[in-house]
Amino acid sequence: MGEGMRRVVYASVKQAISDKGFCLGVLGVVWIIFVSSMQDIVTAFRAKELLSYGFHNTLLTNALTSDAMTLVLPIFAALPFTASFVDDVKSGFMKEYLPRTGILKYVVGKCSACVISGGLVFVCGILIAYMMAALLFTPMEAAPALVSAGASTQGALVSPYIAELMRRVVLYFCSGAFWSMTGMLFAALTTSKYMAYASPFVFYYVLIILYERYFDTLYVLYPKEWIIPSERWEYGEVGVIVFVAELTMIAALCFGMTAERRLSRI
Repeated sequence: MGEGMRRVVYASVKQAISDKGFCLGVLGVVWIIFVSSMQDIVTAFRAKELLSYGFHNTLLTNALTSDAMTLVLPIFAALPFTASFVDDVKSGFMKEYLPRTGILKYVVGKCSACVISGGLVFVCGILIAYMMAALLFTPMEAAPALVSAGASTQGALVSPYIAELMRRVVLYFCSGAFWSMTGMLFAALTTSKYMAYASPFVFYYVLIILYERYFDTLYVLYPKEWIIPSERWEYGEVGVIVFVAELTMIAALCFGMTAERRLSRI
């Protein structure tokens, strides 16, 4: 990647993660995690005894596999950057920007920023929620059962929780990146900000309805499988990540071809 390309990508990513849509998405993820865990939180504060060790990890894991999180995933993924292409076209910004960068650099920058910001919404939101849960509930949790074995045992007890969290974070990043790219693709096809925000949600639920009502053998196209993979995936979570990454690249290529046709007319 040349220096000019790196500058364009960096500027686009910086624009995406500094936008208010990104902040709203992160806050929305944190909010939905705690809202979906409200019953467990209330029970924890009412408990007269110490909570079980790792309660904050269990709380977060349950929230990430809840229906509430799967409901809002395409909505929060679309907030940061999906409508930016439409904004650039309608504001006249393209006429000043394209002569300096060229269509290829512009498209690569947009795709990179869209994918990264759509995934980072969930990474940042989940990690912030985890830190808040740890600060809130760790003092209320019981100590590990094998404290006498020393720090190495405690580390061994903690590491499975962290590994599980990181796997969930990666899966959410991949799904968020795909749905964000899907929104930008439909935005380019329709030049509509409404479609930029609505299309990921609509497409998401079309796939869910097709699977749950008609084609229950096509589990690879079931969006919930991309977050909570079943044992049917031959390579487990790695297979999910590779498959969703391929879908994201296809969406990015389709956006690139659509954007090039529209930009060539400017």
